[in-house]
Amino acid sequence: MDSRHGKVRLKVEVDRLSNLPNDLIHKILSFTDVKQAIQTSALSSRWRYIWTSMPCLNFSSEGFRSLPEFSKFVRHVLSARNKTEVHYVKLAFCGKASEAFVKRILKYAFSHNVQQLDVTCLPGKKGYHEQWRIQKFFPSGSF
Repeated sequence: MDSRHGKVRLKVEVDRLSNLPNDLIHKILSFTDVKQAIQTSALSSRWRYIWTSMPCLNFSSEGFRSLPEFSKFVRHVLSARNKTEVHYVKLAFCGKASEAFVKRILKYAFSHNVQQLDVTCLPGKKGYHEQWRIQKFFPSGSF
């Protein structure tokens, strides 16, 4: 206790999160969607921008009020991300997305040498499952 000001000083522990290697942090974040990964930036000063170099991008419209809000979030993430390659992109959304939105994500993924791509569209109400066909936007000869 500091007798001059009547304050208690706490002993601060070492920040172990900041000492983790980037590869391990990326592995941990690969189990979350991008929105949750960005929220972890508050855990440690080193984690603040680590999401910008994640090689696995998992976008889910769950937790967003509308598809336009989700689309805006995805555009922001892709524009803030650094130039590292993308190993995996997962895109899952409910509702009718614009062709431009889907093409933008696919173009981004391919321009960053994506190795695995998973796109799921659940049109209309949640719970109605219909696999989205990627051929609508990219004919078979374009791969």
